[in-house]
Amino acid sequence: MAEKTIVSEAFEIKLSEQLFLRGKVKTLEGGAARPAVIVGHGYRGFQDWAFWPEVTDRLAENGFYTVSFDFSRITAKEVGGDEAVIAKASTVSQEIADLDVILQHVKQKLLPHSERADPTRVALIGHSRAGSSSLILAAEQPADVQAVVVWNGGAAPSGAVAEQNATLLQQTVAQDAEANKSRFDVLEHFGSLKQPVLLVQGRSDNERLLAVHEQLKEANPEQTFVSVEGADHVFGVRHPYEGATLYLSEALQVTLSFLGKVY
Repeated sequence: MAEKTIVSEAFEIKLSEQLFLRGKVKTLEGGAARPAVIVGHGYRGFQDWAFWPEVTDRLAENGFYTVSFDFSRITAKEVGGDEAVIAKASTVSQEIADLDVILQHVKQKLLPHSERADPTRVALIGHSRAGSSSLILAAEQPADVQAVVVWNGGAAPSGAVAEQNATLLQQTVAQDAEANKSRFDVLEHFGSLKQPVLLVQGRSDNERLLAVHEQLKEANPEQTFVSVEGADHVFGVRHPYEGATLYLSEALQVTLSFLGKVY
């Protein structure tokens, strides 16, 4: 059997004078156009955090046009953006906007190796907060998103009033969540989603996410739910990466199986 060769190419998208997205496309050489998968890292992560390079390699090896990227809050910090810019870039509203920019670039075939992407078959994979943002975007743009995978996410963003000594970033994120309660009602959106969704939840994650997982089951029981016994919020993986855990391997395998059935 011939060895599969992955081609990889970086890209950059300017959003404004102070915000931009940096990402990477991975796909197999040659062949017909493939389903596209857009990978969103968690709030405290980044595109090359721990397991993401291996996960995106595996997705590409299994026949997906795979797009990973750093949310604009990451690049704003990297270039030394001021506190207010970083705070606004850290909101859920900006996270969804970032995801949508990547989605539209895939749909319009503007990214590297776009000839290998099928813009009519696009899935989102989101970890933690990006999982919730992916569900919101899928609900808002059902014609553009054909499937969603959520790893340890799905909770509605908290709009709780920040403490008096909270940072500008914390205050800005909380104010954004408070101002967008209806838009960010993940449970409401999820109950009406028609696209296939896979929710993978580590059973040793925090209690809030475990409760949310059960609420999502009740809201839309026809979707696919997988519990990974013993897995924490990051499937037992730490950064710098030292290799896959059994928990991560299980999450990745059920994800590949789900996407294979969808496409």
